[in-house]
Amino acid sequence: LLGWTKCSDQLEFFLCSMYVPICTVGFANEAIPPCRSVCEAARLGCEPLLAKFNIPWPTNLQCHTLPVYDRGVCITPQAIIASDVKPRPSQEQVPCECRQQRPLRQGLYTKLHFDYVLRGSVKSVDTYGELTLTTVLVKEVVKAGRVLVLTATDAYLWTNRSCICPPLSINQDYLLLGWEDFTNSRLLYLDGSVALPYKKKYVRKILKWEGVTMPPPTPSLQPLLAPLPSTLGPLQPRIQMGNHKKKRKRRRKNNQLKKQINKQRRKERRRSKTEREAL
Repeated sequence: LLGWTKCSDQLEFFLCSMYVPICTVGFANEAIPPCRSVCEAARLGCEPLLAKFNIPWPTNLQCHTLPVYDRGVCITPQAIIASDVKPRPSQEQVPCECRQQRPLRQGLYTKLHFDYVLRGSVKSVDTYGELTLTTVLVKEVVKAGRVLVLTATDAYLWTNRSCICPPLSINQDYLLLGWEDFTNSRLLYLDGSVALPYKKKYVRKILKWEGVTMPPPTPSLQPLLAPLPSTLGPLQPRIQMGNHKKKRKRRRKNNQLKKQINKQRRKERRRSKTEREAL
């Protein structure tokens, strides 16, 4: 988890010096540990990321057990860097500059081979060193790859830099398209990913491009008889199925209703004909 994230520039040296310690002449029976300051810097940058997944800082990496630089024998990254090598300058935090997002069309969708398409609400966007972690409440899984994604759960989108493009707003509903890192079981939100304010028409388009047909809408039950004109009053309630006598009675009532409807229609046709002749 931590090695990929770059949550601290001290982390790699700290873990290497802990698990593959440096040995030197005069310390044959004991390896040289990293200094406490190295551990504290790594923990400061990476512990919040572990806490995001409810993982405590490892007990075998406690900083208080390590020596302080000027009070014992320990090692720091600066101690093994050659004098003619200049340290990499720290990058200043600059505003994110994102390219304008292209419209979602079939050609773009087919070309980029997205692994996942999710509808979700953005809960948080957190930065850990050179990593940005976006937490999304999944409301609908339109398409999924090999990384398991479930509705009504949180999904984490990983970005390997401190800027995310396209930008995302908290509590906004999006349709998110991106890729996955199956080896590390992660969803990736990288430059080239797509974030659209959610609309059902986008889902229909994507399902069509994927060759998935949506189920037709459930047809509504149509009335067997057209509603009667107001002059004839409302329809009588349906008579429940019963014996033959009740069936005959129901048929008589239906026939009477049909006769009334036909009679009313004939009257209306005669009235219309009379009005046309008068004109």
